[in-house]
Amino acid sequence: MPALPASGLAPGFLVAAPALTDPNFARSLVLVAEHHGEGALGFVVNRSAPIAVADVLGGVDEGLRTAAEAAGRAGGTVLVGGPVQPERLWILYRPGGASPVEGETVRVGEDLALGGSRELLESLVRAPGAAFLLLLGYAGWAPMQVEKEIAAGAWVPMPLTSDLVLDVPLEKRWETAVRRLGLDPGEFLVGGGGAQA
Repeated sequence: MPALPASGLAPGFLVAAPALTDPNFARSLVLVAEHHGEGALGFVVNRSAPIAVADVLGGVDEGLRTAAEAAGRAGGTVLVGGPVQPERLWILYRPGGASPVEGETVRVGEDLALGGSRELLESLVRAPGAAFLLLLGYAGWAPMQVEKEIAAGAWVPMPLTSDLVLDVPLEKRWETAVRRLGLDPGEFLVGGGGAQA
């Protein structure tokens, strides 16, 4: 698995400041998978899509839906990864539970990987205990766009911790991230000087 090049923001999180009111990103936690001179690629990891895992898998292959039902995974939540290409399926997972073909996935930090192949999806659905999330779409930023948004107070960068994505319940991810930053979710402001409680 090739590793994505490290930068100041990737791999890491962007925690939406309370003042960010864009409906795509309000109270969101974004996993930044890639960040370089050409822009940034990220995934909202705390917003559920109006579709279940079983429905997504059934759209790929009824055998996958059946396998997910047998493994007790069919009712899982699919996430809205972002507003760009909302029809595109991404798989965020903790390596170890599946054996994807080399080159199909990209490491995101030490404990996470990202892919989108059918083979990876089948492998994860059938692997007992494999931790993964299905995401539809992604968030993308043009060169220097995310840096400008951070400077304007829309986001607070945070180091990557895989437990926040795969172990913390969906509805508690943003609040947990804010608290890990040492801030109160209801009472912090972000300005040019950084976050303040």
